[in-house]
Amino acid sequence: MEKDSLGHLEFEGADINAIREAVVAEAFFDNIGRRAFILIPSYPFLIIGEIVDVISDYLVIQAEVTNVAELDDEVFHVHIDDIEVFYIEKHGRKIPDIRDVHL
Repeated sequence: MEKDSLGHLEFEGADINAIREAVVAEAFFDNIGRRAFILIPSYPFLIIGEIVDVISDYLVIQAEVTNVAELDDEVFHVHIDDIEVFYIEKHGRKIPDIRDVHL
């Protein structure tokens, strides 16, 4: 897919799934180095960590925290289509440390 003169993706003739995948991949690619919170329908379900890269239709994320302590600090390759919900830290609220029970 091409970008127009303003840097936005052009979607001529693309189906909605291809558009969604491109937009989500672009959101992660544009924020490499930032922290993200993602929910996926398959194990380990929740990952909080730093966006390392986007390779084709996979997000590479260095997990700080997952819902399974044994998987904390691992690198995950998550297919963009498997991401149900995500939040990328920018200029707003920080992702809290879910291990801190005294929040």
